[in-house]
Amino acid sequence: MKRIALLGMPNTGKSTLFNRLSGSSARVGNWPGITVDLMSAKMLVGGHIGEIIDLPGLYDLHGYSDDEQVVRHFLSNNTLNLVIIVANSAQIDRQLSLAIQIRALGLPSMLLLNMTDEAKRAGISIDAEVMSAKLGMPVIKISAKYGDNCPEALKTAAALLSNSKTHIDAEHINKQLQQNLNIEAEMESIVQETVQMPMQLGNDLTSRIDKLLLHPWLGLPIFFVAMYLLFQFIFNVGKPLQDGIAWLLTLLRTNALEPLLFHTPTWLSGLLLDGIYNGLGTVAAFIPIIVLFFLIMTMVEDSGYLSRAAFLVDALMAKMGLDGRGFVMVLMGFGCNVPALMGTRVMRSKNMRLLTMLVIPLSLCSARLQVFLFMTATLFTVS
Repeated sequence: MKRIALLGMPNTGKSTLFNRLSGSSARVGNWPGITVDLMSAKMLVGGHIGEIIDLPGLYDLHGYSDDEQVVRHFLSNNTLNLVIIVANSAQIDRQLSLAIQIRALGLPSMLLLNMTDEAKRAGISIDAEVMSAKLGMPVIKISAKYGDNCPEALKTAAALLSNSKTHIDAEHINKQLQQNLNIEAEMESIVQETVQMPMQLGNDLTSRIDKLLLHPWLGLPIFFVAMYLLFQFIFNVGKPLQDGIAWLLTLLRTNALEPLLFHTPTWLSGLLLDGIYNGLGTVAAFIPIIVLFFLIMTMVEDSGYLSRAAFLVDALMAKMGLDGRGFVMVLMGFGCNVPALMGTRVMRSKNMRLLTMLVIPLSLCSARLQVFLFMTATLFTVS
């Protein structure tokens, strides 16, 4: 089996590409010597069965954050047949460093210039052929969000897998990782010869919206109002669906299950109807709200608004030892603690990740809030 590593800086669309390539076959695996779980998936690449591993986003192979240490350990202790580097085309002038560092390791690699649609809107053009010659690796322009050129990228990956080495000397990789290469000059030279940027990026709609959403005084109030409206929308739309499912379940019990179990012993009918059926029905009634919550929050996340919110509250959260991403996870906890806790894997520091996990349960999700209200009304009734 061929092993493929997916590498890139944060916010380059690496995970979007991984999800598009893996589909529903992705799984979480624990790799020896690594303290975090990595997403991996098996897929067919040309005539090869490949396992693609989504490594944490990082800015530099020589950094000291937890994510950077995980990537270094993985590269130096696992045999790789291919490294796919994902870069943001709209920020290519700052993202070639990883490609140059991977090339120095001697690993077979290719560079995918993602978000070509955004680069085109910004007036940025990239000569992929010349960049490929300069870097000594295939360079392909893609859009992981829309799937543009993804089949071509897989064909190139298949060709590289056919010609890749079966083993790379781990000692050589370790020596290269310990060297801080001076790549600024080479990176600047490649950008000058292959990238054409407008003298001034256009003041498009996104920039005008950002001026309002990232305003130092108005940004946070607007965000809280937006989140309030979103939660109100989710529960107002989900409540009729929830009531509809509860009505259907009650109708099924009254017209079908109760007559069917009429002649059974009282203890058995009570166990099946009042215990198992009502318990499953209570859980099923929450499904519309949960599905709607994840759907809306996915749309908000894809819009980039959660990243802007994290930027706004970063300074405030820093006083509590957290960062902006921790605030987003706590906010998600009001919808459901479980996905919020799972989302802490994006935190770059282990201590910050653990602290965020301890704080998230303090945000009451809708299910626990109803339990607390019921207990309060039962234990502290006013006579």
